[in-house]
Amino acid sequence: MLPKKQKNLFRYIAFEGIDGCGKTTQAQFFVNYLKREGFCVYFTKEPGGVNNKIRNLLLEEKWPSKTELFLFLADRALNIVNVKREIEKDCIVVGDRSIYSTMAYQGYGGGLDLEFLEKLNLFSTEGLRPDVVFYFDIDLKTMKNRVKKHDAIESKGDSFFMRVRKGYVELLKKEKNFFLINGEKSKEEVFRSVLKIWKSLLGD
Repeated sequence: MLPKKQKNLFRYIAFEGIDGCGKTTQAQFFVNYLKREGFCVYFTKEPGGVNNKIRNLLLEEKWPSKTELFLFLADRALNIVNVKREIEKDCIVVGDRSIYSTMAYQGYGGGLDLEFLEKLNLFSTEGLRPDVVFYFDIDLKTMKNRVKKHDAIESKGDSFFMRVRKGYVELLKKEKNFFLINGEKSKEEVFRSVLKIWKSLLGD
C-alpha cells in the first residue's frame, strides 16, 4: 500500500520521448523497482493499453492526420478507465506514453492546433494528467540506429521527428512536471537518472 503522501502527489507517472529513446525499457525498469519497494503498480501503454485492435490499426496502416488523432484519442479514452481505477486502488500507474505524445506527435509534428488538442486530450482523460513525466531526449541519428523496423508512425521521416523532438523540448519548458533525461547514455546510467529524480521528488 502506498503511503498517503506519495499516493496524493505522484499517482500517475508517464514516460515520454521520440521513438527509440528507451522509454519503454526504462518504464519496465521503473515498474520492477517500485514492485521491489513494495508498491502496488499498474503498467500501461499507449496505444494498446486496453485494446490492441486500435493499436494495430494505428501502427499497421497510415491514416489521414485527423483520423489518426481520433484513433489515438479513442484508445486513450478506453485506457483512462483502467488508469483511474488503479489510482483509486492506491496503485502507482506507470504509463508508456500519455497525452503529451499527442501534443508532440500530432501537434508539433503533425501541425494540428495545440489548443484544440489540449481540450481533446482532457476530454478523453476526463481531466486526468500525469503527475510526473520522464522525458528521454535523443537525437535523430540515435533514433535511426535503434529503430530498425518501422511501423506507420516510425516511418514518417526525419522532418516529422525533428518537429516532434522540438515539440517535446517546448513541452519541457512549459510543463513543471516534465523532467529531462539524456537518453543517449547506457540503460543503466539512464535508469540511475530516473531514480535520482524520483527520490528527489519524494524527498529521499
